[in-house]
Amino acid sequence: MTEPLLLSAANGRNEITFEAYDTPQWHSAIEWLRREGFTESGVPVVGLDGEILPSYARQGVTIAAGFDIWSGNYLLAECDNGDEVILKVANHVSANDRRSVA
Repeated sequence: MTEPLLLSAANGRNEITFEAYDTPQWHSAIEWLRREGFTESGVPVVGLDGEILPSYARQGVTIAAGFDIWSGNYLLAECDNGDEVILKVANHVSANDRRSVA
């Protein structure tokens, strides 16, 4: 079974990758966001090697969501407060912290 990974994305924000599509941990993360009052915003955009899913938003905090063939499903912070939310979600799904120590 794959495990979620907490990473530093190319944009410097926190990201969780689920290493596969539609895993139980992915569903648990989405359920957590909904319980915390996040709602879906936007429409899916399908590409050849991935999909941008609706983002999750609450009070000015946005978490991008999607799927690609390299990372599986992912959640990506888009602001400082989003970084904190991603850390909480990572803890909830027991993600392995692979962020670089700099």
